[in-house]
Amino acid sequence: MNTTDNRKLKLPAEKFFIIVVLIFGVFSTFLTPPMTTGDEGYHLSYAYNQFSSKHPEVMTTPTLRTLEVEAIGGVTGSTANISIKDTIFKKVDLENDGIRFNLTSNGNSFVPINFMHLPASIGVLIARLIYPSIGVMDYGGRLANLLFFALCFYFIIKKSNQGKWLLVMLFTVPYLMKIASPSYDIFSFIVFAMFALNFLELTQIKNFKELSKKQKIYSLATILLLFLAKKNYVFSLFALIGLPMVYKPVVTTIKKMKKHTIIVLSTLIVALVIAGLVLFNEKLGLIHFGKVFFNNYLNFATMGPNARRMWMITPMNLPDFFNIIWILLFCWVAMGEFRRVYPKWTVWSSGMTYFINWIGIFAGFYIGQRALSTFDELSGRYLQPLIIFFLPALQNLGAKYNIQLSERTVANIAKVSTITIMVLYLFIVFYRGFILRVKPTGVV
Repeated sequence: MNTTDNRKLKLPAEKFFIIVVLIFGVFSTFLTPPMTTGDEGYHLSYAYNQFSSKHPEVMTTPTLRTLEVEAIGGVTGSTANISIKDTIFKKVDLENDGIRFNLTSNGNSFVPINFMHLPASIGVLIARLIYPSIGVMDYGGRLANLLFFALCFYFIIKKSNQGKWLLVMLFTVPYLMKIASPSYDIFSFIVFAMFALNFLELTQIKNFKELSKKQKIYSLATILLLFLAKKNYVFSLFALIGLPMVYKPVVTTIKKMKKHTIIVLSTLIVALVIAGLVLFNEKLGLIHFGKVFFNNYLNFATMGPNARRMWMITPMNLPDFFNIIWILLFCWVAMGEFRRVYPKWTVWSSGMTYFINWIGIFAGFYIGQRALSTFDELSGRYLQPLIIFFLPALQNLGAKYNIQLSERTVANIAKVSTITIMVLYLFIVFYRGFILRVKPTGVV
């Protein structure tokens, strides 16, 4: 087994992670113009109003959405007429707003309480008390989420049994645009990472009896926390059918069944599948569903900009070349840093979870826009975190072909690739946002 022993390195993976993330995040906070990191008006509104008693008009979602559209250039893509200085230094009328803690839902999780904006809300509240301008409050939310992100992932990486330098790559580059933003994605990223890494550990346990009390409590907690995060992350629960402790008892029971019992059970399952497809067809239109999916993601002539760049794991404002290089390096490190073998069904079900999530999110958008032949709502950020479910397949390949990389090699790959992309991202957002005066984080 080839694992990274961080004690041999002067700078362990988790310490490298927290240092570069905090440095990057602080620079990103101030080099990225306010309200431009994607849905930032929406997130700032919810973050502010979580500690508001009067909910002033200037901090409502429609008002901040309008400012957000202007900040990213609106229809023309130009921000030349927007005063970034005013956004930062001009105080807004908060109507003598007081402080009251609110837990109202934003409708994006399965619980009627908004926990996802809480870290950013604290930052926005502190910034509001210091200097109540849109820009400063936005910076407060960004910095609070940055600190929450860095600390949580520091401990996640430190406690993980997976290859730690692989996790450095996995928990930085795909999340760069959101690391310093008031978005609820930060909370969701952390919760999902806890669940996914725990899932990978559970794949090595053959039955429930081998689970310690601590493992049972932690596993249950990671599952329950998914219901506090964005709704689409619940699709990752599909991966649980790939756990040996889940499917092996079922396989054993089936093997013990008599032949006629298996025939009856198979007939029942086929009937249920057919009934499900019929019901799906009546409610959503199976043929039309397939056509729209094809038009959206498999037909280059009809797909929109989001779909064309859905496989971009590196930031969208970087050339595609860097995305290709990063993916190749990620796969190489995944195969060579940490040796672990997974059962075939675990590999298949884990990989299928990525596509279940993709189709599930698409279905959610489809329900509201089924009359259209194509739409462009689904972007890569909905899929990027779930690439962790391809680790079983990659690590099996590494074991099969005996791919082993030294700890210094994987550390250098992780450091160079991460820092390079971070520096390029910061340069591009600054150049686009302050020099060219166009949307800094997009491709327009």
